[in-house]
Amino acid sequence: MALALVSGDQPSEKDNWDNGRLARKQQLLTEIVLRNMMITLVVDGIMTHRVLVQGLLRSYGVQTLGVDNDRDAVDLIAFGVKFDLIIIEKILPVLNGLDASNKADS
Repeated sequence: MALALVSGDQPSEKDNWDNGRLARKQQLLTEIVLRNMMITLVVDGIMTHRVLVQGLLRSYGVQTLGVDNDRDAVDLIAFGVKFDLIIIEKILPVLNGLDASNKADS
């Protein structure tokens, strides 16, 4: 059953404020992620933040893994787990984000 707009319910200019650019960007991001099967590591000491970021990424088809401290993230990388993107909170309980990035590079 298709819904049709009644003549008085036409979309206004406010409904199309970005001329469809945001929807197109979302579509392109989804296509890129699905084509490349992106894997992301989310490092955040606050579980709520971590879950929200992972949920947003998963809604675009990104596979995610979340840890609550930088030491665990560095250990994963040291064991050879490969990530396409790593999102690290700057201030964490064990190491800060910059220190963890430096350790992961070495």
